[in-house]
Amino acid sequence: MAASCAAKVSGSVFDNGGAAVSLYRPGTAVSGAILKTSTVLVAALARAVIVIEALDHTEAMHTAGAAFALRRLLLAAPATDDVRASGNTRLLTEQHAVLVPGPQRALALL
Repeated sequence: MAASCAAKVSGSVFDNGGAAVSLYRPGTAVSGAILKTSTVLVAALARAVIVIEALDHTEAMHTAGAAFALRRLLLAAPATDDVRASGNTRLLTEQHAVLVPGPQRALALL
């Protein structure tokens, strides 16, 4: 069932002019290392990376770090007291990301 669901999503992406891009051959088993290297590809292809809510030391933060290293626009939602926003806190405190309190501000920066 998962394969048919993935095929439907892939079909709709391709049918609408999208593409699948990967550093790995189709069928490669997913692992933490593959996810980590794939985040660099995401950052490289993106005009901007927006961190909504991220724990520190997660793949989302790895993507943010790659975006920062590649000098991509890095945006972060306001940090909350929730532990799930510790990554946002670090990005904003270290001034690696621009604060975006809402979608309008993010769109204005793009």
